[in-house]
Amino acid sequence: MKYTIKLIIILFLLFTGTGKVCSQSIIVDSLKSLLRSPGLKPQQRAMTLSHLGRNLYETDMPAALNAANEALKLSHQFSDGQYSAFALATLTYLNVQRDSLVLAQKNIDNALIYTEKSTNKVVNGYVWLRKGWLEYTVNNTAKATASLFKALQLLEGQKAYAYESLVYHYLASIYADLKDPENLKKYTRLSLNRAKQSREPDIICNAYLATGSSFLQSFRKDPSQKKLLDSALYYNQQVLQLSQSQPKRIVNHINIAAAALNIANIYWEFFPKEYKDRAKSYINQALTIARKFRHEEVIANCYGILSEYAIVDGNYAEAERLFLSGFAEVESSAGGSIAVKASMMKGLATVAEKSGNTIKALEYYKQYMQYEHEAYNAAKLSIAQKLEVQYEAEKKEKELETLQERATFNRKLNFISIGLIIAGLLALIFLFRSYHFRLKSSMQQEKLRTEEAARLKAEQELLEERQDKLQKELLAGNLQVEQKNELLQTMRDKLADPENGMFKNQMERILKEDQRMDEDFEHAKTSLTNIHPEFFNRLQQQANNKLTRLDLKHCTYILMGFSNKEIASRLGVDPKSIIMARYRIKQKLNLEKEDSLDLLIQQLS
Repeated sequence: MKYTIKLIIILFLLFTGTGKVCSQSIIVDSLKSLLRSPGLKPQQRAMTLSHLGRNLYETDMPAALNAANEALKLSHQFSDGQYSAFALATLTYLNVQRDSLVLAQKNIDNALIYTEKSTNKVVNGYVWLRKGWLEYTVNNTAKATASLFKALQLLEGQKAYAYESLVYHYLASIYADLKDPENLKKYTRLSLNRAKQSREPDIICNAYLATGSSFLQSFRKDPSQKKLLDSALYYNQQVLQLSQSQPKRIVNHINIAAAALNIANIYWEFFPKEYKDRAKSYINQALTIARKFRHEEVIANCYGILSEYAIVDGNYAEAERLFLSGFAEVESSAGGSIAVKASMMKGLATVAEKSGNTIKALEYYKQYMQYEHEAYNAAKLSIAQKLEVQYEAEKKEKELETLQERATFNRKLNFISIGLIIAGLLALIFLFRSYHFRLKSSMQQEKLRTEEAARLKAEQELLEERQDKLQKELLAGNLQVEQKNELLQTMRDKLADPENGMFKNQMERILKEDQRMDEDFEHAKTSLTNIHPEFFNRLQQQANNKLTRLDLKHCTYILMGFSNKEIASRLGVDPKSIIMARYRIKQKLNLEKEDSLDLLIQQLS
């Protein structure tokens, strides 16, 4: 029984882990018919050839390789890298199937280079999917996981549900190896979910098979949970039902054989002997498919289960016959697996030993050791090939890291060069703008100087004109005063007559007052000559030219420091009139009630 269970687990990992695809005539015929279409574009032809190569590999590997290589050759003429990337990913798949791992590694490295020239996220995601699958094949779990998550990142939102399902499926296989049941369940569930969304029978069968295996592993850990075993049976039976409902759409028939074999093994391992006939019916289904497509592991497992039933019945001769029949079928197969032959010889040795025939047991055991030695050498060769693949992959990664560092350095250098160029251009623009600004500023300053000179000249001319006018007015005033003084002197002479006593006193008082006013006039005349000619202009500007000559006279007396009473005396009016005049002047100068007229006049002087 240990022999059968061990081989069943190996079978599951081989078929669900690598994802082998058997071509079905309806698929191949459809692809060939498309290639014969006269209106097929070169890009479509390249993609169709890649798909044909992937579907032909098991029935005709040389034709599959020719189709993929033709697709690669055709894709070299396109600038878009997606066609070369997809063809190389297909060659990676084919070379793994024929155990050419080193060549497969070169294919996937080149495919990744072409993804740099591709904007097709689905193709790029598929390339990283195959990269992760190849790394899982050579037992590089960490890199396989990283590549698969990279594939998921590219495929997200692209509705490429079939590829996503495969990615989750391989992740589930990795976590199964790592004995991580939580992640195994998680990614198995995601794989089934995406498979159903894809509506592709092969992808759904693959997910059903993985889900059934997950439930079976859980049941082995906790045999009290009978529903886990029922679930394992259910999902394996779903594979068979789907293949029966859509036989022409099934490509990967090995999944069907594996499901039938898993059900048979469950009946053998966990059900009473009365279920033997049911187990045999599933074994016959698995054998039919395995013989047609030459899957030696399935054939060996089928005969192994049948032999176990014979051993339980004590019929060792029948058990031996069944093992020998299975061995003959495996040996007649082209390129029969040495590991499978070794396992079957070990089974024969076990049967002979249980039957008490030690001589025959020793003979079978010797043959087992011979095959085991050959299998060991083959395994060493496989390990060496895997190590070479890992070495080449690491070497390629270092080369890529070097190239990336160089590219990063070149980008930085380019950025610096561009920055210097931009800085130079900005400096030139700044210098030009600065020169232009200085030139414009110089022109404006020259214009301002010219305008200022013209203004000063005009003010000087106005000042000279006003001074000339003032001098004329002062001269006229002086003449008037002289005439008045002469008249007054004449009046004094006449008043010197003693007969005019009382009248004389009154006239003397008037003359004294007149003399005082003359003195004040002389003082005013001196003060007025010191007043800036712009004073009156500023007053008019402040009042919007509303001030009368009398208003200007009031302002002049205020500037000279006279009180209201003194101003009233000089103008010969009542002091109250001066207060009203000040109020009107403040209004014309736009002053508020609380503002000081005297302060404003002093500021404008």
